Amino acid sequence: MYVIKNTATNRYYRRLGGQAHQYVGIEDATPFRKWKRAKQKADILHAAISPIGEQVNFEVKQHKFYVLKNKHDKGYMNQISWNAPKVDAKLFAKKEAALKEAEEIAIGMAKVGINVEFQPEGI
Repeated sequence: MYVIKNTATNRYYRRLGGQAHQYVGIEDATPFRKWKRAKQKADILHAAISPIGEQVNFEVKQHKFYVLKNKHDKGYMNQISWNAPKVDAKLFAKKEAALKEAEEIAIGMAKVGINVEFQPEGI
C-alpha cells in the first residue's frame, strides 16, 4: 500500500471527499493500492499548490498496513461485517494498533458469550 507524504510538514494526505483533503498522521492516511495512482494524486496536489508560491513537495511512500483476519481465514473484520473482503477491511497503520483492537473485540464479545479471535495480517 502507498501513502502520500507532505514533505514540508511530514504529515500524510487524507481524502475527505470531493476535492477536500487534510494532512494527518500515518494512522489516518488514505492508502492507495497502486503506486501509479498515488503518484498521480501527489502530482495533482503539487500542481495545485505550486501556483500560489508554496514550496511543498509530495512523495509517495510504501507503508505496510494491517487488517484483522479471523482464525479460520474466512474473512476480515470492518465496522459493519465480520466477514468483509480484504479490500473493505478496516486498516491499521501499526501492528500494535491491530493487536489492541483484536483484544478489545475478543473481550467485548466474550462478555456476551461469543468466542472470537482475530490476528493481524500485513497487506
